[in-house]
Order: sequence, then C-alpha cells, then structure tokens
Amino acid sequence: MVSTNTKSLQKLNLGRLKSLGISAPEFAPFFLPTKYVDLNHDQLTINFTDLHDGDKLILYGTLIEYLVHRNSVPSRTVVKLIDESGHEISATFFGDPRIYAAYLDGNLQCKVCLSGQVGYYMQFAQLRNPSFIDPALIGRVIPVYPGKAKVISSETVFQKFQYYLLPLTIPIAAKWLLKKLKWSSGEDTLRLSIMKELPPNPTIESLLNVIHFPPSVRHGLLACRLLKLIATYDVLTGACAETYRERTIQSALYIPKETLDSLLTETDLKPTEEQRNVITDICADIASDQPMLRLLSADVGFGKTYVAAAAGAAVVRNGGTVIWLCPNQPLAVQTRDNIASWWPDLAPGLVVHDSDETQDSKFLIGTTALHHRLPKNFHPNLLVIDESQKFGTLQKDQLAGPATNILNATATCIPRTAALLEWGGMSVSRLTKAHVQKQIKTRLVSPKYREALFESIKRNVLAGHQALIIYPLAKSKEEAAIDRKSAQGAFELWFRHFPGRVRYMHGKLKDEEKLAAIAAMRNDEADILISTIAVETGIDLPRLRHVAVIHPERLGLNTLHQIRGRVARRGGIGRCDLFLPKDVGEDSMKRLEILVKFSDGFDVANENMKLQGFGDLGTDGTSQSGRSLSFIPGHKLDHKEVEWVAERWLP
Repeated sequence: MVSTNTKSLQKLNLGRLKSLGISAPEFAPFFLPTKYVDLNHDQLTINFTDLHDGDKLILYGTLIEYLVHRNSVPSRTVVKLIDESGHEISATFFGDPRIYAAYLDGNLQCKVCLSGQVGYYMQFAQLRNPSFIDPALIGRVIPVYPGKAKVISSETVFQKFQYYLLPLTIPIAAKWLLKKLKWSSGEDTLRLSIMKELPPNPTIESLLNVIHFPPSVRHGLLACRLLKLIATYDVLTGACAETYRERTIQSALYIPKETLDSLLTETDLKPTEEQRNVITDICADIASDQPMLRLLSADVGFGKTYVAAAAGAAVVRNGGTVIWLCPNQPLAVQTRDNIASWWPDLAPGLVVHDSDETQDSKFLIGTTALHHRLPKNFHPNLLVIDESQKFGTLQKDQLAGPATNILNATATCIPRTAALLEWGGMSVSRLTKAHVQKQIKTRLVSPKYREALFESIKRNVLAGHQALIIYPLAKSKEEAAIDRKSAQGAFELWFRHFPGRVRYMHGKLKDEEKLAAIAAMRNDEADILISTIAVETGIDLPRLRHVAVIHPERLGLNTLHQIRGRVARRGGIGRCDLFLPKDVGEDSMKRLEILVKFSDGFDVANENMKLQGFGDLGTDGTSQSGRSLSFIPGHKLDHKEVEWVAERWLP
C-alpha cells in the first residue's frame, strides 16, 4: 500500500530547482542556506535617525505614501517610510510600477519591512537596492538560499521550499538518511552527540527542521555545519567500504626475514631506515590472510621504485609471481632495467606493445599490454601499480584476483585527508626522506627576463649539465613552421643554438622515438630535451640540472612538481624556472607561488588542496577509487571537515 506522503511526493514538481542540483523532491531538505537573516523585533531598525552611509539594514516602519514616475527611463516607484518619531526614509524601486502597485495599495498606513543599504542624497536618507520582506516573516530567523542567475531567484527558492516542499519532504529525507547511514536511534544519539545543542531532540529530522526553521542564527549555522559533517562521514565510510577485502589464506606468502635482509644487501643502494620499515610492513601484509591493499606514497626521487621492487623480489625469491603495471613504455623499460641491475637473478620480463616476455619470467613489468598478453584467469601474488592515479578501477581489477596482494605506488604526494577520500581505509605508507641531499631553486620568470632565462640555460649546458624545457603543445595548430608555444617549433629554435645536441618528445610520438630521445640524453649524446608533459612521470636523467616550464599556468601543481622532480636526481643544486610569457590571473598566480614557496611534495599537495578543494574523485570505472560527492547538493568537502570526522567518528 502506497502511503499518502509517497503519493503527495510523486505529485511534486521541482521545475527550475533541478538547476541547483536537487535531483528529487526528497533531497530538497539537504539543500543548505548560505546565510540567515534575523527578523526578530530586537534586530529590526525602527528608529530612522543617525543612519550611517553604507549600512545594510532591515527597516520596520509605516508606509505613508508612494509616487510612480512613469516618464523616467527606466520607470521607478518611490516609497516613503516613517518611524514612530516621525523620521522619514525613502526607497526607490525600478521597473514596471504594476509589479508593486497591489502590495503598496494594500499596505498604505501599515507597518512594512524593507531591506537595503543606506545612502544619502542632499542630506536625505535613502535605501539603495531595496527589497520588500513579507510582514508574516517578522519575528522569525529566515534562511537565505542560493539561486541561479537567469534561472531561479533566491526569493523563489525560499517560497518553494518554505511553503511547498519542506513540510512534506523533511520527514522523508530524515528516514532516507538514517537508512543510508545504517544508524539505529541509539547509535544516532551516540554518533551525533554534538546535536544535543540543538532543540528539541538530537534526531536527523529535528536537525533538518533547525536548518530550515531555526530558532536563532546560531542554531541554524550549527545545524548546517553538522549536516556537512554527517555528509563527510558518509563519504568516508563509503570509501572505506569499497577498499574492504575478504580474508583468504590463498593470499598469504611467507617471506623469511633472512630473505629480506639478504635482498637489501645485494645492491649498491643503501636503504634508509624508513625504507626498511616500509618494506617490512609490505612483506608482513603479504604474509597475512588479509589480501594487501596498500598505498605507497613518496615524493619524487625518494626511492619508491626501490621499495616496491624489493618487496617484489622477496615474493619471487619465495616462489611467488609479480606483475608491475606502468603508465607508459619508457617508464616500463626504465623500471625493468633498474630491477634487472639490482637483482639479475629475477630476470624481469618486459611486456609492451612490441615486446612479450610472459613465458619465462615470474616478474613481469609492462604497460596495459599486460591485459592482453597474460593467460586467462592468471592472477599474481603481488600486483604493483606504478603511478596508480593514472589508471582506472577496471584496469586494475582485470589484473588482480581475490587473493592478489595490491600495492598502489604513486609519486604524487597525497595529503592524509585526500588519501582518506581517494583510497578509503587502505593502509598508507609514506616515504618522507630522500637518499641524497639536493636543493632545487624555483622561480617565476616574467617576459622581460626571457633573454636572461636563455643565458641561464646556456651556461648550465656549457658547464656540462643538461636542461629540460617543457612546452604546453606538441605541435603548432597553425601553418607557421616555428611556434614558440609548441615543442616542435621550439625544437627548431633551440637546434639553431645547439646543433646536434637537442632532442624533443611528446605523447604523440611512437614509443621507439620517445625511447630514442631519452637514450640520447642518458648516453650524453644530447644536452637539451624539448618536451611536453610526456616526460612528467618517472624518467631519470642523471645530468639534468635545469628545467624550464613555458606557460606553467596551464598545468596542475602536481604535474609541475613531478616535472621539477626530474632535476638533480643524484643530489646537488638544481633550478626550476616557470616562464610566464604573459600576465596570468590572480588564482593562477596563487597556485604557482605555492610551488615557489614549498619544495616538499606533501606541502605542495596540502596547500593546493586548501586552495582548490578535493575536486571530483568519482568512481566510474575509468577514474580513481574514492569519491568527493556528498548527498548535499553543491557541497564540496573541506579538508578540515574530513580531519574532524576522521578523528572523532571513524573507528
């Protein structure tokens, strides 16, 4: 049997409210006001003397007259209010006088309420940008809802909500939210102990009522904050639920301590204590009956590859299999070469579009070609996903079975709050110390210092170092042969100054052409590499000391930090110049100044998150795991809210 409320709900028409992100009537109570206006009598201005220019006021007085000026352009209506002492103030409404006529005729010599900003003309007080307030609202605290320009006004939203939607939908929304959160009434009271500050009872329904019909401004603001915290809790618990994996003894692969200790002494690299601890944690996960789901987050050049490779080597030495997924072929080749040099007995196989070594190796490194070359239903003991943020959920799931231990590795530093959202409840290991001492100086370069930048790069090259120059475009969209905005056009310019010593690469080149350009730099056959952001991830050029990014405002901070991390990989002093050929907006400048001020990747990521929020971390099968969408329309999660909920409400 369908309830009366459900039948009534089906008849409700949202109309233009849908443009505000309200998808169904029952979600209307989750649409939050932006502020509250206190119309209690003690908050109204009833004495029209000593009004200050620029004050925003709500005036309450008697409407004594109004005059219509139809011949003016535009037409205007001037009204006069008087207080109890006889002091007057006028207000002018522009537009068709017929809009106001009925209301004004019916309220002559009656108390009315106007809001606006005080101004003076020839010593007479006036109310600028006035608006009428319904006298029936006097004595209440009124929520002010956001509207949408040229679609629906804030006033219309208020009327539809207060008189049409909310009385019916608040109880339904409360039941929906309780079911979604899976809280019993007891848990509700426990979880939301803060709601004891809200009258009359700490329940979801009373919370929604306080938001839209608050007894005071303080209560309304507190209720809005609390609903945002609940929405944040819902997002975080959802993220944690997605990372849960069933226990299975098949995932367990015991790795003796002796094996691990031996591995870490077989290379020229001396692991730091931090690296040893992370490797030990990974191997402990692999030995348990809970399939590992761990994030390895490290700044550029902090030894992420070595740590993951050591864990992989331990798995193979103890009879297991490893798959290592890379986002591109150059990184796959570099990773294979590094691991083969560290532990030759592993004989890691390379699987890319033109190479298939799946038959003989238990340690396979490759690109998405792995999806097509592996035997059906083959799942490794350990799956390492390098630069995991570049792969979609389906791409990862195709390689992992229920018992596969998964290590997500990324050099994109992820703050704790973002990790909670994007990676849910999985374990997180961070490498925070570099193997070598290095200092990279970052600066913004304006157009007038173009020649000085060129001379700086030239001096570095002549001193025996290498330079990387990043351009936003691969090729010019115009017919001109030389375009300083494109890598191809810039290559020709730089080649004139350094004939034979310049290479260039971009994402549209064939893999063998990219590899040839990188090989030329690594084999000291070239000194300057012109590139797009195709060089962003993982490429190691030992002699690289100078990077210049043209039009850095077109790139994200994480990408810029990754590019900067290519410099001084073996230690020492490096330089990163951000060349701005033209002025950029204030927001772009704030972003770039973060990179100049902070060199640590976690600091950069934290500051960027504070500036721009979490963004959309949705799970649609092609993007990363985690999400930042809450049930509150238009609500963007705040890092402070995430931290608050994580510390107090998460287990």
